[in-house]
Amino acid sequence: MRAFLGIGLPAGVREAIVSATANVRGHHAPVAWTAPENLHITLIFLGEILPERVPLAERSMRNVASGIGPFSLTAEGGGTFPGTRNPRVLWVGLLEPLELVKQLQQNMENALSGAGFPREDRPFHPHITVGRTRGALPPAWGERFVETLSGKRFGVVPVSSFTLYESRLGPGGAVYTPLCDFRLEGPDKRET
Repeated sequence: MRAFLGIGLPAGVREAIVSATANVRGHHAPVAWTAPENLHITLIFLGEILPERVPLAERSMRNVASGIGPFSLTAEGGGTFPGTRNPRVLWVGLLEPLELVKQLQQNMENALSGAGFPREDRPFHPHITVGRTRGALPPAWGERFVETLSGKRFGVVPVSSFTLYESRLGPGGAVYTPLCDFRLEGPDKRET
């Protein structure tokens, strides 16, 4: 089964992202847009794992969740990976306190690695994937995408838990099924 760990988004943030990208989505470019209900922040992509390894991942993540407290992120702006000339991934950005989400992800990476799961081979850049390109884009399309989202704020993402998801690929796109939620139990880091 394909699995990943991620943070779900509030409905208002998802709606704001879909609304802000509606104009760009209307341009007939070869982009597979993320379904609104699938918008999330990926922390770790586990890839293909055996179903019997899920309890091991769950135990590791419960330990991680007990050591960090709730915090909030702000979704704002956008960008592309690897760059705007030939983008493959279109994303919405996240604002500080990124050190908290980076620490959470690093703790997860260390716990999973200690449990025998392979480490990610790419550095962690917190973001919300809104689309993936499926072919050559028109000239300057990547720049227009970034300009469309520049300075736009989509809302606050309260992070009080994270989720282990199963991802099933199908003809209509991916379907994400939550397998287990992990509530952050350390000291609360949200501003009051």
